[in-house]
Amino acid sequence: MPSGLLSRIQKISQPGSDALISSQISTDFPGCIVAHFVGAVTEANLDIVAQSFDSILSEGIRYLVVDFSTIEDIGPAGMGLMLALRQKLRDRHGDLVLCGMRPRMERMQRILGLEGYFTTAADAQSALTGLKFAINGIYPLSVQCPACNSLIDIEKPGRGRCQTCEAVITAFPDGTITLG
Repeated sequence: MPSGLLSRIQKISQPGSDALISSQISTDFPGCIVAHFVGAVTEANLDIVAQSFDSILSEGIRYLVVDFSTIEDIGPAGMGLMLALRQKLRDRHGDLVLCGMRPRMERMQRILGLEGYFTTAADAQSALTGLKFAINGIYPLSVQCPACNSLIDIEKPGRGRCQTCEAVITAFPDGTITLG
């Protein structure tokens, strides 16, 4: 399958540890890149990480899946970068999907008030599947909240909160939802 993927690796210099971003464009989902982090995103290397993402976005993609499963750490400034990336992709009528997030990163999202703001997925494959379903017409959907029975609108697969009872809702790519 190497012929179906374009791979690029960029080194990010960081004192004490190397950080690496690799990205792949899949031919089964044109317009989407999956970016994998290794290392840490800190204030010291934030500008270089941002330049790497600008390079990725310069290819005209509309969807970016960022896999955090192997990242050591990301600070608040790194989350700010994710917000800026999300906005750039939304301006292109696309989306940013964060996947493979560790519990510490999820806590940081909660502390920063960003829980439910990003589209999230368990892993890169789930993210791609969810995007395909969203594009193919399963989403958006209106369903009843399993906790309070109020009507909620869900735009894409991932996690979010009910606006009425604030229960955490997980929407799966096939359109099913669960609490948690």
